[in-house]
Amino acid sequence: MPVEQPVAADDGEKTHVAIEMETATVSTAEDGALVRRIDMWLCPMVALSMTLQYMDKQALPAASILGLIQELHLSGAQYSWASSIFYFGYLALTYATPYLMVRWPVGKVLCCTFLCWAVIIGAHAALKSFGGLMAARALLGAAEAAAIPGSSLMIGMFYQRQEHALRHGFWFLGHSLGIMLAGLLSFGVAHIKSGVGAWKWLFIAMGIITLIWAALMFWQLPDHPGTAKFLSKDQQVRAVERLRSSQMVVKTNRFQWDQFREALLDLRIWLLCFYLLCMSVCSSSINAFSQIVLVGLGFNVYQANLFLIAVGAVHATFGISSTYICSRYRNVRCIASVLLCSLSLMGSILVRFGPNLGAKIFGFLTIFAFPATISIAYSMIASNVAGFTKKSVAASIVTLGYCVGNIIGPFLFFPREKPKYPAIKRSLWARSSALVGT
Repeated sequence: MPVEQPVAADDGEKTHVAIEMETATVSTAEDGALVRRIDMWLCPMVALSMTLQYMDKQALPAASILGLIQELHLSGAQYSWASSIFYFGYLALTYATPYLMVRWPVGKVLCCTFLCWAVIIGAHAALKSFGGLMAARALLGAAEAAAIPGSSLMIGMFYQRQEHALRHGFWFLGHSLGIMLAGLLSFGVAHIKSGVGAWKWLFIAMGIITLIWAALMFWQLPDHPGTAKFLSKDQQVRAVERLRSSQMVVKTNRFQWDQFREALLDLRIWLLCFYLLCMSVCSSSINAFSQIVLVGLGFNVYQANLFLIAVGAVHATFGISSTYICSRYRNVRCIASVLLCSLSLMGSILVRFGPNLGAKIFGFLTIFAFPATISIAYSMIASNVAGFTKKSVAASIVTLGYCVGNIIGPFLFFPREKPKYPAIKRSLWARSSALVGT
């Protein structure tokens, strides 16, 4: 027996299915089948896009042990700047991202960013100097600025509030897969013996893979439920109806300045921004120097790259399990975040005070509990912020904290302290404590 669901108004403009909305009904069985259909298509597209983005980020630390530092004659400080400058570019475009995603189709904006970063990451293979590296990293950051907030908005446009956490977990799974695939790709290119450096082959491979993905996404990635090619016309109508019935906004092309001001004055959004800042300081310092530290601890280049598979597996385990719990039970997202940060704090203490190498490695892996809170933070915005303009601005404000934290993190590594890096171990303990408090 179909369950009648009322049609609720939103602040968006009418889609091509709007006329049919007045008589649309969605049964429980149809609703479940529709969600599974969206899961089968949209979640893999978003997750694999995030996979490629994270592989791009991991390319620099991987290249650092494949000869990039030696060929470009980089000092420790210059490598830190090369890691941080990415987020200056990211930050510069963060301000434009809300306007672009409101004024233009979200799917097309994301596809354009995929194409831009494919070209830029491939061009890294032609670098000859530190200056060129800085320019390329800044441009890459600018090209990727829309990826995270855009993916979060995409999930918000297709799923009801209670479904957001787990779907953001699938998005986070893309990051985990990116870590593992980056390690495998780096391991493979490390075996290439030719006149071209292995680090150059890494960037060439990444550019080609991302370019192919960009072409596929231009064909398949929807702008909103009403344009999803993987849904029939009837399914498109029902996809929009189920969001309207739960007071969720599908899409608007008007940038509403009252919502912009409301987002700027919302303390909860700024608390999430500060939270992401603290988290990103931890994340960036570990990501930028993880393979360098592993080599310093006695791992060879091949082992350091393969170790990323274990890191990615831990990353995925914490991400999926925490977002599943948040999806299964109501009002537990903040509690889950505190527990994840507490585990990370325990790991940072083991890294600092562990009695042997095994304990330190276990602690190092446990530190990767805290990145799972990224998806939880963005799911809070997708679920709890009303209005498409406000939602877009909120995602960009939170991304601001993400960028600033990633700029700071790499400078907490001091080359003179290798191979144990005591300063970063102390700072990990302090920042994990701050995350629990936040």
